[in-house]
Amino acid sequence: MIETYSFDGLKVVHRTASPADLPETALWIDLDSPTTEEVAAVEALCAIEIPTREEMSEIEVSSRLYSEEGADVMTASVVHGVQNGSPAFAPVTFILTRGRLVTVRYSEPKSFKIFVAKLCRDPSTLPAHQQTFQETSEAGEVPRAAGKPPAAEQLLVGLLETVIDRMADLLELVSADLDRIGEDIFSSSAKKKPTGTADFKRLLQRIGAAGDLTSRGRESLATLDRLLPFLQLSLDRKKGNGMKDGKARVKVMARDIHSLNDFVSFLSNKTTFLLDTTVGMISIEQNAIIKIFSVAAVAFLPPTLVASIYGMNFQHMPELGWDYGYPYALGLMAISALLPMVYFRYKNWL
Repeated sequence: MIETYSFDGLKVVHRTASPADLPETALWIDLDSPTTEEVAAVEALCAIEIPTREEMSEIEVSSRLYSEEGADVMTASVVHGVQNGSPAFAPVTFILTRGRLVTVRYSEPKSFKIFVAKLCRDPSTLPAHQQTFQETSEAGEVPRAAGKPPAAEQLLVGLLETVIDRMADLLELVSADLDRIGEDIFSSSAKKKPTGTADFKRLLQRIGAAGDLTSRGRESLATLDRLLPFLQLSLDRKKGNGMKDGKARVKVMARDIHSLNDFVSFLSNKTTFLLDTTVGMISIEQNAIIKIFSVAAVAFLPPTLVASIYGMNFQHMPELGWDYGYPYALGLMAISALLPMVYFRYKNWL
């Protein structure tokens, strides 16, 4: 699918285009799981070679960040699928070529939807584009565009800012979920009733999901951290309105990524702590169960000995013909079982 975004002098207009009907005035062309025909049409319009899905997935920096024939190609991994409960990350390619931004993706990152809604609602929110929205209507209320479209570099910087903001929001959700997991773990440990296996399984699943999302976030931030210096060099080679502010925003994004990396390290350590705590709680519960069986085995050992003695079939046994022999044996077994229990209680083993 080909999504195009053009500037009509007032606002950014979004439309879905076919390979045979690509608008030449499009500022941003978004290829969402494109077909071979759609890729060929965009390549012909922009005079570029779009990397294949396999090339986008390569991990070499030289395959993800390069310039050729006047186009700057940048690929980063972006997290998606969090709202569906199945987080994953997939490569997204950003191409700056001849005043146009081209993006190629085979996933549905929510950051793209957020940026598109903001862009179509108010293009003046783009970095350095406020300067082209200074005029107002005669009533002095509604901003009126001065007629200058946003640059492709401004679109890319704004899109990357949205991706990083979305990543920060996801990490905040992970942090809040880890806090709730910690409360559940320590509140369950305060209960006298042992925590069930199903409860521990749910805790481990929640910890695993948080750890998985954190690791995916770390990898996504690593690719973005490699992309920003390349983008900085690309902006240094260009001149025009908004380039200076765009470079400043790239530096801010780099600092944000470093801060998020520190936060991800904190979340990883917290996840490890909660995992170790949960495993420790499981060991305590298992030891408590084993202790009960051990105490029961020791408590019933003396009565078993008494019963074994009186179960022997010797002809001459002192109590064999005694009228109170049977109650005497039962009482002796009960006392021999009770004495170890009293001793265990005295030692605080129970």
